[in-house]
Amino acid sequence: MNGNESRPTGSGFIGVAVAIVIWALCLYLQRRLPLPQMHLSSGWRWGVGLLFLADGLGTFIWSAITLVKASRENRLASSGPYALVRHPMYGAVLWSGTAAVAFFFQSWMVLLGAVPLHLSWVWLVQKEEAELKHRFGDAYRRYAEETGQFLPRLASLKKVAQGPRNLDG
Repeated sequence: MNGNESRPTGSGFIGVAVAIVIWALCLYLQRRLPLPQMHLSSGWRWGVGLLFLADGLGTFIWSAITLVKASRENRLASSGPYALVRHPMYGAVLWSGTAAVAFFFQSWMVLLGAVPLHLSWVWLVQKEEAELKHRFGDAYRRYAEETGQFLPRLASLKKVAQGPRNLDG
């Protein structure tokens, strides 16, 4: 990017704050209301939670590296994890982060919190997506038609299945 181009407005910090608030609210409700709780041994609870945490961190780091590379080349990030979804870093927080918190705290309520959290992220990324449409035009529109915001669409899965070139970071 040169000095004349604006960088898309990131939704990450606000989205993470919203995630933490929703997770905390879900944990509060879990303790205050007679809701079912996960009953897992300590080993399963921590093992599965750490797997989701590792998945989220790995996806986040891979996405960040891919995004920095695309930004330096002044192009739309559409390879690596971006070949599957438009917002893989946010998706890592939304899906893997929520699952990790749910398993660490054995809370079904946190898993249910993924619904309002997902809706919050959909709302938060609107301005960012509008800026990307303005900056990249038809290329972004086509990309958005093929990929989901936080979950892969069938079209993006088919594209990735055609060859590993689409997963290069």
